[in-house]
Amino acid sequence: MSTMETDVIVVGSGMAGAAAALKLAKAGKSVTIIEARDRCGGRGFMKPYAGDDGRTVLEYGGAWITPWHDRIRALVEELGLSLRPRHPVTTRQWLRGGEIHTDSSAAREDVTAHERAIARVAVDAILLKKGMAANEKGEALRGISFADYLDRLDCPKSTRDIFSAWWTVSGNGDHQTVAASEFLGSCSYDNGLAEGMIRFWTDTVVPGMGALADRMIEASGAKRILSSPVTRITTTADTVAITCGDTTYRAKACVLALGVNQMKSLEFTPQLSQAKRDAIALGHGGRSFKLWIKAEGVPVGTLVTGEGSGIEFAFAERKAEDGSTLIVAFGLMNAANRPGDAQWVREQASRLFPNARVLSHDWHDWLDDPFARGTWVAALAGHEDGLETENWQPEDRIAFASSDYAREQAGWFEGAVIAGEDAADAVLNLK
Repeated sequence: MSTMETDVIVVGSGMAGAAAALKLAKAGKSVTIIEARDRCGGRGFMKPYAGDDGRTVLEYGGAWITPWHDRIRALVEELGLSLRPRHPVTTRQWLRGGEIHTDSSAAREDVTAHERAIARVAVDAILLKKGMAANEKGEALRGISFADYLDRLDCPKSTRDIFSAWWTVSGNGDHQTVAASEFLGSCSYDNGLAEGMIRFWTDTVVPGMGALADRMIEASGAKRILSSPVTRITTTADTVAITCGDTTYRAKACVLALGVNQMKSLEFTPQLSQAKRDAIALGHGGRSFKLWIKAEGVPVGTLVTGEGSGIEFAFAERKAEDGSTLIVAFGLMNAANRPGDAQWVREQASRLFPNARVLSHDWHDWLDDPFARGTWVAALAGHEDGLETENWQPEDRIAFASSDYAREQAGWFEGAVIAGEDAADAVLNLK
């Protein structure tokens, strides 16, 4: 069966797709959203926490926004939601040598080398922010992996471990393959300091980012078709045909609101440009895990970073209704880490919070999720250009929208909204 009931089809109902649908609807266009999952929101995924019989709803995808994320803030106000300020960091601790330290991030004998590395990263981060491809020493800032960059710093192990912890929430992929520029770009938020990243994670949407996506779509009046993975997109001179299994939907234009990893299973007729095909074939390397841990004996506001393995970053974010503490924790998905294993999580938590009693944990496996195939965008070293916005301009009657290749704030939900609104503008300009 084929239908021709809508002006624009939006493939994907994450923040980019929701933003595109809302802007198109405000311009008078009818919109149909086709979504592979049985829910909307994409990586804005809120669900009941398994550890308390579902009484607490938490974010299992992205959550934090910054003070300059103006589009998200405006949409929250427009659609009647609210923001929750992040609890300040009141206690900073470091796991070093198998023990928790509260006095310093580096051992006394390593202080000079540690501070030299901190200063080098700060300079490199600011130079990268200014558009430089190399620092004043001629050392590359792009096209180099995080592992190679750490080797170049020649810093103490404890310093590498601290950088690795911040990497789990910035570069979030294999040290050997993901570009160091992902880390340096995040450091540039606060004058080049890795520790400053968290200062700008100021708010979360209440009850969650998925609720914002839902309200955007509701406000658009778009028709939703859920549980319908798209397999093929065919463009002709005046229509786009979207195939889902045995069903084909037709419209005058399409906003393809998917990231590069998600597009690997799609067939395009005619083929996309070579630059897009190359970027899709390569994909990106985002491979972090995010856990929620409910524990007793951990003061809210405690931030602990680890020793370069397992759970490397943990922040006691807020109190649960039962008085326990909700800890959000990050690490990298690899063969040694088992975030789905309750015993492994307890062992990891006991390293970072020796006095805690872990009650439960919950998570979502974004790598095993067939409609995500990874976490937030992480460019592979030497292939950063494939994710540049210039490579993702509209083709025929398809406009592209994803935080993966947004012109601003790539990797954030703000970038997804910007990309979605840009794609809507492109569709509105079609003749």
